[in-house]
Amino acid sequence: MALLNQLFYLFVLVAVASYAGWQGGWPERIGAAIMVVGSVLTVIAAMSFYPGWQTPQAGIFIVDLLVLAAFGNLALNSDRYWPLWVTSFHLIAVTIHLATLADRSVAALPYAWAAEFWAYPMLVAIAVGTWNRRRRIQASAQRPNVVRY
Repeated sequence: MALLNQLFYLFVLVAVASYAGWQGGWPERIGAAIMVVGSVLTVIAAMSFYPGWQTPQAGIFIVDLLVLAAFGNLALNSDRYWPLWVTSFHLIAVTIHLATLADRSVAALPYAWAAEFWAYPMLVAIAVGTWNRRRRIQASAQRPNVVRY
C-alpha cells in the first residue's frame, strides 16, 4: 500500500510540475521546482536518517524547514496569491513535526499521514495558480492593450 501511495504522489508531482513548466510563469515554475527538489531531498533524508516514524524525523524536518523558507521567499517576491496558500499548507506540515517534538506520544502512523497529506493541497494550489495564469493570458490576448506577464 505504501508503494502505491508513493507512486500516486510521484504521478501527481510529475503532472503538476510538467503543467507548471509548460504553462506557468516564473512563480509557477519555481514553485514546481521547489516541490520536486523538496520531494527528492525528503526521500534522501528518509533513507539517510531513517529511524522509522516512531520518533520525529530530523532529516525530513530540516528539508521541510528549507522548503518552507523557499516558499515563503516566493510568496514575498511574487505577485500571485497561490504561493501564500502553499506556504500556509506547508507551515501546517512543519507544525506537525514540531508537535511530535513537543509530545513524543503522537502515534507513528497518524504522524506520517499528517506530514505527507499537505503535499497534495500544495500541488493543487500550484496547478490552480498555473491554470489562473493561463486564463489571464488568454483573456489578455483578446484585449490587445493589456500588459501580459
